[in-house]
Formats: sequence, C-alpha cells, structure tokens
Amino acid sequence: MMAVPFSAHASQAVGIFFGSPMSGIQYKHNDLRFSLGIDDFGLAFDKTFNLGSLTQDPGMNNLYTFVGAQYVDNKYNKLGVRGGIGFQVPVNSFEFYGEVGPTLYVVEDVDLDLEGQLGFRIRF
Repeated sequence: MMAVPFSAHASQAVGIFFGSPMSGIQYKHNDLRFSLGIDDFGLAFDKTFNLGSLTQDPGMNNLYTFVGAQYVDNKYNKLGVRGGIGFQVPVNSFEFYGEVGPTLYVVEDVDLDLEGQLGFRIRF
C-alpha cells in the first residue's frame, strides 16, 4: 500500500475553445481530450504527448504534440485524422492553450486543412 504514489490522481479539466473548424467545449482527462463543437457541430478525440517528457527536457514542459480524429458537419460530413503541436500555460487552477496542425479529411472529399484553436480550461 505504501508503494502507491499519492500524486497519481487523475488530472481533469474542462473549458472552452475558439478556432477552426469549430469552437465549443472540451473535456481533458490526463492525456486524452474530447471536444464538442457548438458553433458548427463537430466531435474530436485526441491523445496528447508532453514534449518535455518525450525529449527529457524540462524546459519544454509547456509544449505538447497531439494526434487524433475529428468529425465536422460543416454543410458537408467531414471525417479526418489530425495532429499538431501546441502550448499550454498553467495559471493557478486554469490553463490557457493554443495549438495548430493539419487535418486530413477523407470522407466526402479528400482535403488537407491547416487548423488551430485557442482556449482555456479549469483543472479539478
């Protein structure tokens, strides 16, 4: 029982984001994110990777990369895979973030779009 680290609690956050192709609300649990587009309906699921951990460089702890999938109903049903790079800045129980990356849409039409978003989350 003493071998279990007490800092192993789940890191969760909820917040709002603005961007392209959708803006809405986001839920984050550890390194998994679920986004729901409100202005244009959409769903996204991403896995994030902290660049500080990947490179063993604590100076890069505010940077991350992500990979995932996205569905957007923007007059056309668009389903694609996405990835990119982002930054997050923690301030007390909040975190501000921004990210950019390409999405390769493969349903309805094959299309490669550069997309990005800015947002904030409240950690709990």
